[in-house]
Amino acid sequence: MGNSPATLFLAGVAGALFALAMAWLLSGRRERHVERISDPYADALRMLADGKGDDAFVRLQQAVVAGSAPPDAYVRIGRMLRERGDAARALQVHRSLTVKSDLTHRERVDIFANVAEDLLALSQPERALRTVETAMRDLNDRDPALIAIGMRASHALGRSEETYEFLKELRKGGGVGEREMALYLVSIAEADVAKGRTRDARRTLSRALRHDPECGPALLALGGLEEAAGDSETAIRHWRDAARLSPELAAPALSNLERVFYQRGTFNEIETVYRDVLDARPTDEHAAVALASFYRKQGRSEAAIALLEEHLNANPDSMAGTVLLTALHALRGDENELERIVDRGDRLLRRPAHFRCTCGRESELMRWHCPECNRFDSFSRNSH
Repeated sequence: MGNSPATLFLAGVAGALFALAMAWLLSGRRERHVERISDPYADALRMLADGKGDDAFVRLQQAVVAGSAPPDAYVRIGRMLRERGDAARALQVHRSLTVKSDLTHRERVDIFANVAEDLLALSQPERALRTVETAMRDLNDRDPALIAIGMRASHALGRSEETYEFLKELRKGGGVGEREMALYLVSIAEADVAKGRTRDARRTLSRALRHDPECGPALLALGGLEEAAGDSETAIRHWRDAARLSPELAAPALSNLERVFYQRGTFNEIETVYRDVLDARPTDEHAAVALASFYRKQGRSEAAIALLEEHLNANPDSMAGTVLLTALHALRGDENELERIVDRGDRLLRRPAHFRCTCGRESELMRWHCPECNRFDSFSRNSH
């Protein structure tokens, strides 16, 4: 941990901070919230509103050392310590508040939630979950903040059904939607597949589609399971839907369809699939380039050129479309060397992308739920 001015300051006053905190917390009388707000605390709130986190941190420290800060100041300073990577000290600060007898209900919920967050940051999900359960029981309140932490803690413990139940509670309060429910179930199904539990995975994916019938990841994964079970027709239907509904998953879905159609000796059926995708998304680069390449292999170069020109009119920034159209125009001279260049370019342009979550987990497929950190919509294309 770096020796920042804020960190050095905190280390120097740690003893005084906790002595004063305990004296305040154990005092028998409590002033009204409006009366006890100190000037440093009010300044800190203004700084936080202005996005001046470092300055606010210093002012919160000053408010706490002065001994006149409300519980919220302690909660905030602990939270900022956790965000700076010092979860152990954050836990000390937040735990010191739990002995106070005259806190409001909202303050108690916030304190329990932050204690649980500190424990999660310290890689102690079992204790975090117990803290959440204790808070819910003692406060008789299944607050959304506590439910969300319980969901993350149970996920970290590998308790998928318990996590799912927490998610259902969040959904009732509007914290998550059917889409997030489906995406979480896809992650559970993927874990089942990795363990060889394909029957469980199929049931879980079917349940995901009941939450969101247009969940592309569920359709793609279920197609793979159906193909492995020998039901290629159902697999094709799922992959066609995935390609049509999900721009991010169109490439792997179309690749699966191409392979299956080729194996069945019905590769020409892929043209209808490409057209379905382009009808749904006229600017889809992968489908346009794939269909143009299909036309070229059939000897229909004019149709390929017309398709790409139409695609580029709607999507002028399409690099793959531009390169392939240029090569096709050059091919009209029937030069063998240019033919090889087009084949090579087609393979390079259709290489699979890679995606990375904010937590660092990588995936060859686009994902909307990270099974590592349990966040939603955290993956983005990795340019490296």
